[in-house]
Amino acid sequence: MKKKNHLYYWANNEDLKSGEGILCNKFLDLLKTKYPKNKFINLNNFKLKENLFYNYFTPLIGILKIWFFYKRGFKVSYINYLPIWNFIIFFLLPKETILGPITGTLSKQNYIYNSLIKITLIILKFKWKKLLFSHDLFKKNLKNMKKNIFYNFLFYNFKIEKINTKFKKYDLVFYYRNNPNKGNTFYISLLKKLSNNYKIAIIGDKLDSISNTNIENFTWVKRQFAKKIISSSRFGILSKENIFGFFALDCLSFGVPIFYNDKLKISNNFINENILLPISYSRIEYSLKIINKSLNDKIKNKKFKFKKVNFKKYLD
Repeated sequence: MKKKNHLYYWANNEDLKSGEGILCNKFLDLLKTKYPKNKFINLNNFKLKENLFYNYFTPLIGILKIWFFYKRGFKVSYINYLPIWNFIIFFLLPKETILGPITGTLSKQNYIYNSLIKITLIILKFKWKKLLFSHDLFKKNLKNMKKNIFYNFLFYNFKIEKINTKFKKYDLVFYYRNNPNKGNTFYISLLKKLSNNYKIAIIGDKLDSISNTNIENFTWVKRQFAKKIISSSRFGILSKENIFGFFALDCLSFGVPIFYNDKLKISNNFINENILLPISYSRIEYSLKIINKSLNDKIKNKKFKFKKVNFKKYLD
């Protein structure tokens, strides 16, 4: 088989139970529309684990493998993991590597983290002609970069589902991850107070620190089952670091209003909405007032519209 019919890629996570894995599969779908006759080969033969070696050292092995096949004339792609702070990945990859969606957050108030982002932006400015981001949180940082930049890849193939307007089993649905970046202290404080009066569903990591009959903890479930839980909920609450993760998109696809971190700004050029509800992740009582008021009010004329992007042009 000719070299042009092989595309070698590195993906840390292809698991459809995780946001990173779902994003990876979306990008693979996009690649396959561009290269339908190619054979796709994942260079990652390590078993997926949540530990230091897997998260921080296997990507370096992936880069070495990509260089091996790149030097032999194959198409190569580094799909994930691609957090914007990890400048080492961007620095070491061949410049002809097809980059998957770049991820990251601006919610961290950390000098080292922000400095690493600045280093990555310098590398991106000179190394790649086109860039793809999973969201648009870094749009302001990139406004002076003269190149084609595609934002909000999370919305690739996004569609509005049939909305459940009758049966709502849960008042609130949470997506919980045992991760310090997710604002879990705020999350748990909310759950303790809200679960006294409202029926709550939790998807994700098991939460043992709260025991209440109004809380149903589903832990990790397949996305289709998660969608059933979401469609049976009145409202969703996001973690603090990102607005448009897949949990949020699934809520929006079923017309479920979501509370999000007011420190994160939404681009009005991309989104028109009235079901994205800002709350403060640093002011628990203030946020509780907003949530309680929303749960007892009716949102009229719920709408969610977004500007469609032709992501196929990223690969042209």
